[in-house]
Amino acid sequence: MSCLRASVSGKFRSGALLLAILAGATALSAQPPSRIATTADVLLASAVFFHGRTVVLQQKLITEGDLTRLGDAPKPIYVFWKDRPGGEQGEVRGEFWDLGRIEARDGRFSGYDLARLVEIVNRGQWPGRDQIYILVGASLMPASPPKGPTVRAIALAPENYVDREVKVIGRFKGRNLYGDLPFALAKGKWDFVLQSAEGAVWVTGVRPRGKGFDLDPSKRVDTGRWVEVTGVVRRQGVTPYIEATAIALAAAPEEAVAVKLPERPPQPPPTVIFSAPIADDQSVDRTAPVRIQFSRDMDPRSLRDRLRISYVAPAGAKPPAAMPQFTATYNDAAHAIEIKFSQPLESFQQIKVELLEGITALDGQPLAPWTLTFTTGR
Repeated sequence: MSCLRASVSGKFRSGALLLAILAGATALSAQPPSRIATTADVLLASAVFFHGRTVVLQQKLITEGDLTRLGDAPKPIYVFWKDRPGGEQGEVRGEFWDLGRIEARDGRFSGYDLARLVEIVNRGQWPGRDQIYILVGASLMPASPPKGPTVRAIALAPENYVDREVKVIGRFKGRNLYGDLPFALAKGKWDFVLQSAEGAVWVTGVRPRGKGFDLDPSKRVDTGRWVEVTGVVRRQGVTPYIEATAIALAAAPEEAVAVKLPERPPQPPPTVIFSAPIADDQSVDRTAPVRIQFSRDMDPRSLRDRLRISYVAPAGAKPPAAMPQFTATYNDAAHAIEIKFSQPLESFQQIKVELLEGITALDGQPLAPWTLTFTTGR
């Protein structure tokens, strides 16, 4: 049996799509704050990042019959209350979910009448991805104006600070090394994330060094220091950031203390739910790509170097030629990988595709090692 691994050729393509995914959602093993301050614009622009996370938004509410939704969202986000409030505006807190990314019979949502929501807004058809969004276990708190600009206040309502000079204090978190924010900024070599309480914001324009400190945005060992940043709040798309003019060491502010929320029970491990070709398929087109779809959103980083493809020769037979080079691309929208070969596969050969140990979903749940075999045609 020959198992010729295409080690170099199997490395993932470092294209713009994969880089964007990795830059926006890296370092998931280091958990961001248990509740994330954001806006509806950012929430919807990065639904995969926020899916299943607890968020807080400063919002107006609109009630239509027995349904409530956020009033200032580009697309409807429906709210299911833990305790139904009496107000119509404030800080809305709850778990954000894209209905199209969960199963209709998911027991975690048995306490919410999702069937009625789907009936009203989608004619009873369970939605696809990016069609219906919800906040569950929600609560409403009064939105008290901050005494001055803070990282949390900028994250919640950047429109109040755009083009204004601010002075804020937060933890230095490097170049989004802990996945505090969904998007990369990519404005300069020294860009870094500033985080405090439930909020986080990008900072650009200054190198993070000064009297008594010299911090490297690429090194975790330098993170956690409290710094004071002075600059002007700007926006890049929906992403607010601070165009800084000064930085200095600082003491932690009072708002840095946040209550840790109870963790949700883990989701089931991911599985492979579809492949093309199917297992033991015969006469497969030698030029066709191989597609593998998962039951859940996967961590693209964990797929790197954990894909092995080989020819399988019958016992005693001469091994076929080396496996052609291939590229593998992760498609987040379909939560699937597509493998394309640089040359047609050999005719009438059995091919083995292996997903090795170490591949995980976004929440760290492992995928069991998996194998697909098929035979090529003429």
